Amino acid sequence: MKLENIKLAALLWLAPWLIRFKKLTHASYSVAEINQLITPHLPAHFPIAVPKGQGTVTLISAEVSIPLNASLLHAQVVGALDIQYLGNPIYRAHILVFITALPYYDCEEKTVCLKTPSISEIRLVNDEYALLKDSASLLKLFVPSQVRSLVSGTVKTALSMLTGGTSTEMNDYLQIYLDGSKQRILDYHKPQLEKLITRLAAGDDISYRLDESNWQEKLFALHGKTVAVEEGELRFKF
Repeated sequence: MKLENIKLAALLWLAPWLIRFKKLTHASYSVAEINQLITPHLPAHFPIAVPKGQGTVTLISAEVSIPLNASLLHAQVVGALDIQYLGNPIYRAHILVFITALPYYDCEEKTVCLKTPSISEIRLVNDEYALLKDSASLLKLFVPSQVRSLVSGTVKTALSMLTGGTSTEMNDYLQIYLDGSKQRILDYHKPQLEKLITRLAAGDDISYRLDESNWQEKLFALHGKTVAVEEGELRFKF
C-alpha cells in the first residue's frame, strides 16, 4: 500500500475521534477553489422567447465572491443576449448579472446546492452591437424590395402585408428597438432572464456532488452535516 494511501486511511480512521473532541470542526473551500469548480461548466447557452423570432442567452463566465462578514455566496455572471429574426441578427449585447444565494448540504445525495437564489441586478454593460438603428434599416432587413416600394415606409404597414395582419405582437416587440432606448430591450427580457438564472441556480445544473476521490470531500461525505459561508470561505462543517 502506498504511503499516501496509508496516511489517508489513518486520517479517515482518526476523523470521528477528532470530530468528537472538537479537534476537527470543518473543511474549507476558498473563493478561488469555488471558481475553479465553476469554470469547466461555462459557457452555457439557453433559449429565450422572442415573438416570432429566436433568442439566446449565453452565460460566458461567473465569478463568486464572499464580502466581509457575508453569510451568502455572491456571484457576478457575464452573459450575452442574442436576438434574431428570419435568420438575421438584430441585437447582441453583453449583460452583467449579480446573484446571491445560500448554500446548503443534502446529506443523502452528498451534494452541495444553492437555496433561495436572488438576483439583485441585471445591468446592460455593452450595447454597441445593437444592429437596428431606425425603421428604414428594419424594413430593409425584413421586407423584400418589391414590397417596400408598395408601402408607405412604416414598419407596421409592411409587417401587416407580410403576415396578413397578424403581426401585432411582433410589430410591438420590434418597435422597442426603434424607440431609441436599448435598455428597454433588456427590460423586456429581464423577467425571462431572472426566471432562467434563478432556475439554474436552484436546480441540479449548479449543484455539486462531493468527489470522494478527494480526501477532504470524502471525509465530509462520511461525517459532514452542514455547509456555511463564514469568514470569507465556504465551510463544510462536521
